[in-house]
Amino acid sequence: MLLFFYIAKEMVFPMLLSIGVIASILLMNQIFEFIPFLQASGVELKAITQMILFSMPPILMIAIPISLMIGIYAGINRISSDYELVVMRASGVSLSYAFRPVLFVALIVAGVVMIQTFYLGPIGITRLEELKFAILKKQTKINLAVNRINNFFGKQLIYIFDKEGENYKGIFIANWDLAERDGVIEAESGIIGLEEERHRIVFHLKNGKLHYPTGKSSYRIIDFEQLDYDLTPPRTKQENLPQRFRRDETPEKEKLDTEMTIDELIRKIGQSAGSPEKYYEYVDEFHGRIVTILSCVCFAIFALPMGIYNPRSPKTGNIIYMIAVLVIYFLIFAQTRTMLVQGKLPPAALYSSLLFVIFTGLLEYLKINLNIDSWRDYFKIWLNQRKTNPN
Repeated sequence: MLLFFYIAKEMVFPMLLSIGVIASILLMNQIFEFIPFLQASGVELKAITQMILFSMPPILMIAIPISLMIGIYAGINRISSDYELVVMRASGVSLSYAFRPVLFVALIVAGVVMIQTFYLGPIGITRLEELKFAILKKQTKINLAVNRINNFFGKQLIYIFDKEGENYKGIFIANWDLAERDGVIEAESGIIGLEEERHRIVFHLKNGKLHYPTGKSSYRIIDFEQLDYDLTPPRTKQENLPQRFRRDETPEKEKLDTEMTIDELIRKIGQSAGSPEKYYEYVDEFHGRIVTILSCVCFAIFALPMGIYNPRSPKTGNIIYMIAVLVIYFLIFAQTRTMLVQGKLPPAALYSSLLFVIFTGLLEYLKINLNIDSWRDYFKIWLNQRKTNPN
């Protein structure tokens, strides 16, 4: 029992350290995307704290499984490099015994990841979008001033000549970089409306003109009586995502599937059975979360033999091999998800990436257990034995 907890303890600290490093890197990317909103809120400590708090659950969904693999590799490598595994095997304890504490830690971590993927992650994404919208409303109410150029989230240049109550008069709108290809908008009046359900802020413009360039030396003027101009900062790279990920195209009061808890997602799968496109997308999200949970166990099985010290094999070679397997795993996972959404593969295909990791890990374990450097050498020895002893 002491040996069990000793092996488990050696894996926990490097795993926690890896979680901190990976989560910090991913959080920096989130902070970079959130900078315009932080600037709009006056860089308030409350907004920063909430942003970090709501961002952590989805980040940990990615960081924890990878950190578990790193932690098991580092812990087993430290034990084996001190020849403690050699002593353990010499005293009659099988190498397979090491799987027990490894799987014990992996199952606990998988339980934590399950809570993250089923509930905390979707709730965090929802709360983060609500925080952005709250800051957006504040920016619109406070900073949209009269008789000066308004730099609206670094995206739009808005100039307003006058204001009577909630009604703005003499409105000029253009992209902040004043790119000729995008054109400009002018309107006699307008009023700002809030779409709470879709987290959008719309400028309802009246009696104006749209100036759009049609060539190097010409442009077109379009008169309008009413135009709804979306003031919400545009979301980048949505054209390559499935329709359900495009917030601007989701119906009112309908969450994105990444914002749904597991109960809501299962309910949506049942409701969308008559719509193949949505059905496959919801099924893809459901099984994608299950794969994320099971990856903790699969990464643990793979990392154990990779961490066993071999003086004839350089440590850097094992690390490069682990990174290569991890990259292949994510490539298989991403490709099968794409094909599942298109209806070309069944949901079971998503689990092929897990089978690849387990198969690779078990092959490495057999190599160590059989005390061979490579399977090529093993088959050479086996063929020679067959030639010398045909029977």
